[in-house]
Amino acid sequence: MTARPAAPLDLVELAGGPMLTPAQRRKLHRKATKPNGYAKPPGSGPAGETCKSCDHIRRTQSDGGNQFRKCGLLEAHWTRGPGTDILAGAAACSLWKPKR
Repeated sequence: MTARPAAPLDLVELAGGPMLTPAQRRKLHRKATKPNGYAKPPGSGPAGETCKSCDHIRRTQSDGGNQFRKCGLLEAHWTRGPGTDILAGAAACSLWKPKR
C-alpha cells in the first residue's frame, strides 16, 4: 500500500514563487537599448561642440507625435527604434559640421 500526500501539491510554492509570463521573463533579461546612431565615436570631434550644434542632426517624428534625434549621415541605417537615436548633448564626432 502506498502513502498518499496529505494535501495536494502547490505548484507556485514548488516553483519558488509566482510564475512569470514569457513577456515578463524577456523584460527581466533584456537590457535597455542605448542611443547608438552616431556616425563616428562621440568626443572625437572639436572640443566644446555637441551633436546639437551640428548640421547633420535631424529630428524625426513618430506617429504618436514624439520627436527623436538622429544623425543625418546614417539616414540609410535608421530604424524606428531607439538604437539609431543620438543624444543632442553628446560630444561632437569627427564628422561634426557647423550649422548653416
